[in-house]
Amino acid sequence: MIHRPEIKTLEENGYKWNDLFDIIKIFEDKISRYTGAPYVTVTDCCTHALELSFRYLQKQGVVKKVSFPSYTYLSVPMMLKKIDIDYEMLDHDWQGYYQFEPTNVVDMAIRFTKDCYIKNKFCCVSFGDKKVVKIIRGGAILTDNQSAHDYFQRARYDGRDLKNVPWTGQKEYEIGYHYNLSIDDCARGIILMDELAKQGLHNKDAIDTGKKAYPNLKDYKFNF
Repeated sequence: MIHRPEIKTLEENGYKWNDLFDIIKIFEDKISRYTGAPYVTVTDCCTHALELSFRYLQKQGVVKKVSFPSYTYLSVPMMLKKIDIDYEMLDHDWQGYYQFEPTNVVDMAIRFTKDCYIKNKFCCVSFGDKKVVKIIRGGAILTDNQSAHDYFQRARYDGRDLKNVPWTGQKEYEIGYHYNLSIDDCARGIILMDELAKQGLHNKDAIDTGKKAYPNLKDYKFNF
């Protein structure tokens, strides 16, 4: 497999690993130290981070309907419809993040600041091109719930336990999804976070408020 130059850059910067999949863990550990979240699972986008958070709650039988601000990205109601969760959109603004009531799932797509993790929450962050860490595409789930984290780690990559490489060494699987962030994108994330560290602590949201970041989805028709 041909990888992008970021892998070589990591080697030149002194990073070491036994297997390329270790780069995913290096990135997750770096996010953990920066945000204060005990556990981190990176995904290919924030929407899929949100989806896995809700799928975990569905496994616990604790979510059927949620409410959230109507100033958000259009993939949010689409994702909820896909996984059969009813919702209500509320016409109010928010700053930095918002929570899907009555759950502990938090959309933190426009916030990625030092120690931003909120205790007892599933905080879902974004690494899009307008965000603080501009991988271009990517996301992560921040949590202090080890059981949920164990589920997220397997579910984000086809049910795989990345301690078993190659995947043929794993003989038992539960349902998973192809939502993993690529090794190359993780390498890029590490490089970008190292640059962030050189700039000092970052405590400014990518965009000030929900209304500045997104249109009001109540103004749009979704043909579900």
